[in-house]
Amino acid sequence: MVDPTFSGKNILISGGSSGIGFAIAKIFVQSGANITLLARRKALLNSACQDLEVYRKSGDQIIRAFSADVSNYPALEKVYGQIQTSFDVLVNCAGIAYPGEFINLDAKIFEEVININYLGTVNLTKLVLPGMLEKRSGYIVNVASLAALIGIYGYTAYAPSKYAIRGFSRCLRAELKAYGIDVSVVFPPDTDTPQLAFEHSIIPEITRKINSTGSVMSADKVAEAVIKGIRRRQFSIVPGWEGKLLYLFPSLFGHFFYHLAVNESKKSLR
Repeated sequence: MVDPTFSGKNILISGGSSGIGFAIAKIFVQSGANITLLARRKALLNSACQDLEVYRKSGDQIIRAFSADVSNYPALEKVYGQIQTSFDVLVNCAGIAYPGEFINLDAKIFEEVININYLGTVNLTKLVLPGMLEKRSGYIVNVASLAALIGIYGYTAYAPSKYAIRGFSRCLRAELKAYGIDVSVVFPPDTDTPQLAFEHSIIPEITRKINSTGSVMSADKVAEAVIKGIRRRQFSIVPGWEGKLLYLFPSLFGHFFYHLAVNESKKSLR
């Protein structure tokens, strides 16, 4: 999927070294955009940049990466000062998920998840936004989750952080529209990424049964939906027909998943 609309544009993607973020980066590179990736692991970032080279449209394109922790604002601010670029598009894709029953999760897990998923989104937006305001143009894409629409058993740490991104995006959209800056929030379903593989290694059995009622999308398909949504300037970007149904009828599906979890919990207590 190539879109010449983004040719020559400067794009910053957090969490761009793998998964959905990397898949989005591929499309932007194919479209002729300049890409800056931001993530914590240097080795993975370097590998991602090398992999992106094969999608390069011209020799003038910039493909680079910076190592930073989006949850650490002072350190992130220092790294961002080295980038020295005014970005046209920011994609906040950095995030982690740590499933488990609430009673079994350490309090530090909640702190880490909210710091990376939500405050990481806030922190990077805070740094990028002044450049967009100066130009009176820009696009901010915040990646949430279908877990931001309904409560799912086993996601007491993860889902609230994505609910927060959803609320942040709504408020930000209202504040920035007059400045010519658009905001989108993405609600991807379970996506075939290294993060999902990790989740499956520790996920509670009841959560596993709930998740088995839906399908898994590829990162490339999610990325295509994101790019299409940006082009159409959609606020809510919901990849996949299953996700769209859940988005349209959250109460119905929330009721179903709640009772499924309750029934499975009762079985486990027998």
